[in-house]
Amino acid sequence: MKPANDNSAEVTHLKPCDHQVFFEALDCLPSPPDALRAAFRRTKERSFRQNTWLPKMD
Repeated sequence: MKPANDNSAEVTHLKPCDHQVFFEALDCLPSPPDALRAAFRRTKERSFRQNTWLPKMD
């Protein structure tokens, strides 16, 4: 693994208080809403049908 440099996506340039809040938010992500889960499910099913040539299940 290469060491991170200043232009790397692995480096943040935040004030200490912002750094703490940012990474705490990443550690406590909310659950996705039902509508988003349903959208991912439909996309997955559509992709599966397109790749297997199955008829629609609607």
